[in-house]
Amino acid sequence: MSAPEKIAIVDDDDSLREAALLVLDRTGREISGFESGEAFLATGSESDWDVVFLDLKMPGPSGFDVLRDLSRRGKPDYPVVMISAHGDVKAAVQAMRLGAVSFIEKPFSAEELEAAITEARETSELGSAARQEALSRLTPREKEVAELLNEGLSNKEVALELDCSPRTVEIHRSRVLDKLGVRNVAGLVRLLSSLG
Repeated sequence: MSAPEKIAIVDDDDSLREAALLVLDRTGREISGFESGEAFLATGSESDWDVVFLDLKMPGPSGFDVLRDLSRRGKPDYPVVMISAHGDVKAAVQAMRLGAVSFIEKPFSAEELEAAITEARETSELGSAARQEALSRLTPREKEVAELLNEGLSNKEVALELDCSPRTVEIHRSRVLDKLGVRNVAGLVRLLSSLG
């Protein structure tokens, strides 16, 4: 019998944390809730999690603070999905650079939580050689688009930078995400950050 999948929810919103715990609870899973970044760092950060959902804005240490602390300790060895009601592209980029594998906005559905778990698992299983190989499949223009998206630029800003239409950027962006096997810009940022 395989070990249970271990999932942590770190969020100061009691009702959201409890709802996520209920939605994700099923046979073969061990789900734990932490009411603050401080509580997670004190008692949960050393566990061998399969995925951690971490709220961006909490009293005490923020999600960013928790990621920085984990990074200083040489962690996380587990995938972290940042969650926030106040998400924007720059926050997502910062989260990815600090080690998060994905970023989802509140309110989220059960399907979005499950999709984030699947993406976190796939991202952590994708080796560095496979990432480099995926990156080598991009055309020079796709690489330019990927790099600018990685810097937190919007499609319009990328279009201005590359002197092309936003629609052209959308097409390149779609191809980049498809070739790299990521679902969104957050996944792209995480993949590029992991390659330095």
